[in-house]
Amino acid sequence: MVEITVKALDSASAMEEVEKRLGSDALIVSTNKVDGHIEIVATNDEPSDYKERKKTLVLDSSFQVEGFPNILKNKMPNPQKKVSNSEVEEISTKVNESAEKIKAELNYLLKISAASQNLSSTIERPFCEFRSAGFKTSIFKKIGLTAETDTRLVAKSISSDFVNGKCDHFERTKLFIVNGPSLSGKTLFSKKLKSLLEQKDEIEGCKIYQRDLSPSFAGLKRWIDAARITDEKRNQLGIVELANSENFENIVLEVKKHYPELRVSIINIMPVGNSNEFLMRNFSPRKLENEYLALTQLDICDLSMQEINAFIELDHKCMFFSGTTSIKDGLFFAQMEKTISHILQNIEVGAD
Repeated sequence: MVEITVKALDSASAMEEVEKRLGSDALIVSTNKVDGHIEIVATNDEPSDYKERKKTLVLDSSFQVEGFPNILKNKMPNPQKKVSNSEVEEISTKVNESAEKIKAELNYLLKISAASQNLSSTIERPFCEFRSAGFKTSIFKKIGLTAETDTRLVAKSISSDFVNGKCDHFERTKLFIVNGPSLSGKTLFSKKLKSLLEQKDEIEGCKIYQRDLSPSFAGLKRWIDAARITDEKRNQLGIVELANSENFENIVLEVKKHYPELRVSIINIMPVGNSNEFLMRNFSPRKLENEYLALTQLDICDLSMQEINAFIELDHKCMFFSGTTSIKDGLFFAQMEKTISHILQNIEVGAD
């Protein structure tokens, strides 16, 4: 027979020790509270065989099981120090001051944001209209537009960068080289240009040389000499119509080599009605200062804003506009005012 007496600070600790020593089938003989402790007498014998023993097992505080009273005691906050009215007023004043500062800063940020949006709207408004019409954002930076520009000034800046205007070199040119892709209207343009040049009183005559009929430079040289284009005493002009896809730079170099004093201008022909992507892919950037652009077939299709954008990006300056199949008319110099008007009309159509 085994009998134990366990004394602990609480019943949970005492029961745990009983179960540990006698097992879960232990028989609780008695439970008493002695001197603030719980005392349990237990045995593992049958009740009929039980004989009381007096030896007591005492458990100190290190064996105490963490119970609900202890948890509650640990969780309960310590009594708060009572705050005086003056301290409450001081805290309230500081909170109000901080709130007013935050409010003022928020109002300032809102004001700055509104001003920024208004400025952005003022700057972007004309550019937005031009982008809608087909101009790319990069073109504005290229031509040096500023934040103060209005719609007409934007159109004027674009026209100024696109139209060649009066050019002393072109006016004194004696040999014009016409270059362009197949079916661009080179032959018709050459005839129109001849007619236009011959209208000048000081011009004695103008001749056209079709290089595709005689591709060697020797043939061109004989023609220049026979036409007396290099003769300073006579005002004879010449127009050389290059063969399709011929490199005009080689011709210019040969001419300069044999006729260093001869003033030459290259006129690049391009029919209107092409997309920006087509021109950027197939039309070479301007490489020489004496290159000029002539836009043809304006009687068939109108000049788009995308095309103007592409020509500016490629650094081509427009010298001529050409339309109609008549040799006597339909060719005129590009003008700033007419180009501005054309751009503004497209902007208004885009806005509608």
